[in-house]
Amino acid sequence: MTLLIDFNDMIRATLDEDCGNEGYIGISPDGGRYHVVVPVDRQIARGIKAANRPLDGTPFGGYKDWHYFCCLGYIRPAENNEDEIQKARMKQAGDNARLLKAWAAGMHIGAEFNTSIT
Repeated sequence: MTLLIDFNDMIRATLDEDCGNEGYIGISPDGGRYHVVVPVDRQIARGIKAANRPLDGTPFGGYKDWHYFCCLGYIRPAENNEDEIQKARMKQAGDNARLLKAWAAGMHIGAEFNTSIT
């Protein structure tokens, strides 16, 4: 089975590195479904990565036993040009998509995106 992920969701989960939040793509244990968790406060995410999980077993509003991929943030260009910002975000979203595919493959989950990754 291959999980089809909307590339727009990858863009949505790819945030400005300096915003203080992170975006995650959650994949169900069987690899058949996914969801986006964004924005996640970086302080809360660090606590979870350090195994300080909520008592109900669900990370940051996610689902118990799901796998969560943290999308790397994009670096905002020095010039505050909207076209350049979107270009940087799209490039990082493409990099995140490739990283997510490799990460999912390590769990024997096939992941593909509905649009091409440049």
